[in-house]
Amino acid sequence: MPLIISVPGQKTTGRHSRALVEFVDMYPTLAELCGLSLPPHLEGASLAPLIIAPNRAWKKAAFSQYLRPGKPPIMGCSVRTDRWRYTEWTSYGKDKESKGVELYDHQDDPAENVNLAGEPEYKTKVSELAKILHDSWRAVKP
Repeated sequence: MPLIISVPGQKTTGRHSRALVEFVDMYPTLAELCGLSLPPHLEGASLAPLIIAPNRAWKKAAFSQYLRPGKPPIMGCSVRTDRWRYTEWTSYGKDKESKGVELYDHQDDPAENVNLAGEPEYKTKVSELAKILHDSWRAVKP
């Protein structure tokens, strides 16, 4: 989803960036822009450097999760890179049983119509993205 940030006096007004950002980046961004100190436990990263230089290198991935209600509920945890989205579905609760995986290539399939996770030629890509997902946000901070 698009994100628009306007900072008074910003020299890059009207410029855009294709960088991956997350909602958890908003608090650190607003705090930094207001000159407030940041607690060390925050998961997000301030977007202030990206606002100053919109074309700079940034996060390699963004994360999300979605809980599907049911008995048992199922949690989907995803990692999204500039090209790929990988999701692991697990039962939510005491037993964290795998319920499936999804892999989509946004370059060739932006509507996510074809799940590539079970295709042998994507086994390495699934492993690579699973590692990023399990390593979490700390591994991809800018």
